[in-house]
Amino acid sequence: MSRGELEVVAERILAALKGSVRRLRIVDHDGPGVERVEAPLLTRVLEHEVGGHVLGITDADLFDESGPDFFDFVFGCKDNRNQVAVVSTRRLGSARPGRALARLVKVGLHELGHNFGLGHHYDFETVGDVGYCPMHKGDFNRHGERSYVRSVIDARALTFCEPCRRFLRLAHPA
Repeated sequence: MSRGELEVVAERILAALKGSVRRLRIVDHDGPGVERVEAPLLTRVLEHEVGGHVLGITDADLFDESGPDFFDFVFGCKDNRNQVAVVSTRRLGSARPGRALARLVKVGLHELGHNFGLGHHYDFETVGDVGYCPMHKGDFNRHGERSYVRSVIDARALTFCEPCRRFLRLAHPA
């Protein structure tokens, strides 16, 4: 991922977290250099090496053996032992220009939402008639991997719903 693409991700995330986050810093970090990594382990490494509220972005495939999952991988993960979330670009690709980047932002917002205390919800109200809140969980068991990306991640908006925004403003005022 290029520095310019990372800056676009950071700008979009900062806009969605306006009122709760004042600044965002991009930190270059040499990854583990592996094809597949356990997500909670990666969050602990980033907590130790970077610290703070962190969103790690990797091209390695992520998995999480700590909980039951429909797939043998995860798109992103938030470890409850720290304030670090990670997202993998591995399965978010698209032939349509800009779509992979939008998917990365949506999954990143979802995982950062967990960092700031938000949980999943299944509210099907759209955010400004654009899409569902990034914290919308979707229905794992009805979708295969590609269908999940198209029907759940692509259906998410690039901003939080009003109840989530209200929680973020109250719990984490900038």
